[in-house]
Amino acid sequence: MKYRKLTDINQEMTASENALQQADQAFLGELQKVAESIRQTAAERPVILLAGPSGSGKTTTAFLLERFLDRWGVETHTISMDNFFSTMTPQQRELSVKGKLDLESPARVDIPYLNQQLQKIIACEPTWLPRYEFPTTTRIDQDWQLTRKPNELLLLEGIHALNPEVITIPEEMTVRIYVSVRTRVTNGETVLHPSRLRLMRRMLRDRNFRHRSVAETLSMFEHVQAGEHKYIAPYKKRALFSVDTFLPYELGIYKTLLDGELEAEMQHPLLRELRQMWDDVEPLRLEQVPADSLVREFAGDSAFHY
Repeated sequence: MKYRKLTDINQEMTASENALQQADQAFLGELQKVAESIRQTAAERPVILLAGPSGSGKTTTAFLLERFLDRWGVETHTISMDNFFSTMTPQQRELSVKGKLDLESPARVDIPYLNQQLQKIIACEPTWLPRYEFPTTTRIDQDWQLTRKPNELLLLEGIHALNPEVITIPEEMTVRIYVSVRTRVTNGETVLHPSRLRLMRRMLRDRNFRHRSVAETLSMFEHVQAGEHKYIAPYKKRALFSVDTFLPYELGIYKTLLDGELEAEMQHPLLRELRQMWDDVEPLRLEQVPADSLVREFAGDSAFHY
């Protein structure tokens, strides 16, 4: 667990035009070490399982690892467990809108179908894969086809990727990675819990890509956290690698992109610590954020296709 002073972050991120790029390079340096370890065991462990709670940046982390490996000649195919969610019934959609549906439960995943397709990929068979449409909560089967070749890697990312009751691939075939925000931002005696950074990431993502307001995201978050403690945290000890996806310029970007909407919700109990330091956060421009930054997964205009 790391701690960073807000005053230090403000100073560092406004010191030069390249400050944000340098922060991203530091994060990429840590990821490169993980990618190198994956490359060294590729023959014995062709499957990479990457898990973490909501808003941890799993998808971008997966794409960045894939990019390292591809550039080194280790062809890697990334698929998202989210695409294996079952289509919601009208009753489930209604419960979801009211925040009464357990969206973090493994039961949301079509587990037999997921493992069936994974086994086909591992066997190097042509495999049809689905795509999940979040705005309509509908799964589209046979959206695209993947044929893995021998010596190529499969990277599966999703909140339940480390749960052995969900993924039945033998452990000795897998590299297991857990990603989340681990750094706490401090301002005087106020400490911002990492989950609040993930909450702001969700606010942006939900607003930009899932047609939810900041108020709706807030109303769901306690249920999300309960699901994390129940379904995700128990399995993080299975990870061979742990990645802190914190970026020091995040708060400044969120100050710019969310300030108006957050102002109306600042009295919410989940935002108490954020409220106490919000005025001291130095706003930063999204234009300064690299196109392949993890923050782009939530803010938009990413170099990656999600």
